[in-house]
Amino acid sequence: MSFFDPEKLQSAQKSNLDLLQQISAKVFEGVEQLSQLQFKTLRASSEEQFDSFRKLLAVSTPQGFAELQASLVQPTVQAKRLKEFNSQVYALISGTQSEISKLAERQVEEGTKQVQELMDVIGQNAPAGCEPAVAVFKTALANAGSVYESAQKAAKQAAEVAESSVAAATSAAEQATREAGKKAAGGSK
Repeated sequence: MSFFDPEKLQSAQKSNLDLLQQISAKVFEGVEQLSQLQFKTLRASSEEQFDSFRKLLAVSTPQGFAELQASLVQPTVQAKRLKEFNSQVYALISGTQSEISKLAERQVEEGTKQVQELMDVIGQNAPAGCEPAVAVFKTALANAGSVYESAQKAAKQAAEVAESSVAAATSAAEQATREAGKKAAGGSK
């Protein structure tokens, strides 16, 4: 008698291969989106540089040059652009990570179900007197599931703390940039 069903083993291997393919697809999708975001940002930056050069070529007086220089050096605008770019990158990475986590969670649930089924088969076919050993294995399996769930909750909480820390740091940087912009505007008058 065999405890392992070859069809179930083959099904599990197929399921693992499908999961790997889905994760790979999500990673490639995320990389593609990140590349598009970087290209879009680079294009916009390049256009801004050419516009600045055109304005510089059109300047004919020292006062016009000073006004152009003041309009080009705007830390608040630059900080907002950087914040927006970083927010988009963070959202993209966070979304990709979340989708991959969901795929992995489903796979872990399926694997846990298969192990539980195997333990039931072993329990039903075990010789008399082995019940305590089977009970120990089932308890260990339940404990491993609890540890996994606790680790998953802790990881989610850590991600939430990191997200709120990023938001707080961004807010502080924006405030510092606004204050620096106000000082620069007040000092140039």
